Amino acid sequence: MNFYKLIDKNSFYNYLKGMGMGIADIIPGISGGTVALILGIYSDFINSIRSFNLDSISYIINLDFKKLSHQINLPFLIPVILGIITSIISFSFLVSYLLEFYREVIFSFFFGLILFSASKIILNLRPSSKIDFLQIFLGISFGYAISLIDPIGTGQNYFSIFFSGLIAITAMLLPGISGSYILLILGKYDLIINSLSNFDYGVILVFSSGAVIGVLLFSRIISMLLSKYFRKTILFLSGLMLGALNKLWPWQIDNENYLPDEYSNILGVDNFIEFSIILFLISFLISFLIKSVK
Repeated sequence: MNFYKLIDKNSFYNYLKGMGMGIADIIPGISGGTVALILGIYSDFINSIRSFNLDSISYIINLDFKKLSHQINLPFLIPVILGIITSIISFSFLVSYLLEFYREVIFSFFFGLILFSASKIILNLRPSSKIDFLQIFLGISFGYAISLIDPIGTGQNYFSIFFSGLIAITAMLLPGISGSYILLILGKYDLIINSLSNFDYGVILVFSSGAVIGVLLFSRIISMLLSKYFRKTILFLSGLMLGALNKLWPWQIDNENYLPDEYSNILGVDNFIEFSIILFLISFLISFLIKSVK
């Protein structure tokens, strides 16, 4: 494997895209898969991960990185994975702080980014048949249904942490379904975020083990769908992103959506409407400039 390929311009861009995925993965309501789809690397990311198998382990043991690179596209995958890890480790505390004190502003940005980007993807695919519109409708319906699930508790033992990693990473691979939101549903979000911030290696290792197994299993299913039914799958996933926007409405109280003024009157706090509008407009500009999915 030529390692200079890992540090060229495209690799740097993929590293930044990976960072975007990582930041999204630690924000409840946003999926790293959503960012990957918006940034045009979703298919490459899924196909690279699903290519990992027992032969890959043999190549690693024998230090045969040339065959490993050919199999799983290391020049693409390594920068993306490093970007994801960088964001999760570096920004978990910052994101937690921003969500606590400036949730309305942060969610306004991501609400707009997902709304405009998903709409752009659908428009670029030019849906025209009943099947096309059915896929979009099913995606919207499923995404909205997921957004209505209330949090439950699953305990704090290692098995439940492993199970949470398995389920959450599956959601992270799907645009529109937030892995962090799944952790909230399972009652594990605070535990995992605090473990990352405090470097609790036991919890991190068990959670990561579940996540790795989930990635290897579920990526194969998504890759098959993209290979055989690319157009239908992308339309469904784009609809999924739109349906899940219900969970990203910036002015929420106990999972109920309110208008900004109602939100302020009920809680007696600033709704940050001016900053929220500015970031909403910025999200439109960014979604307009981002390369379309292919």
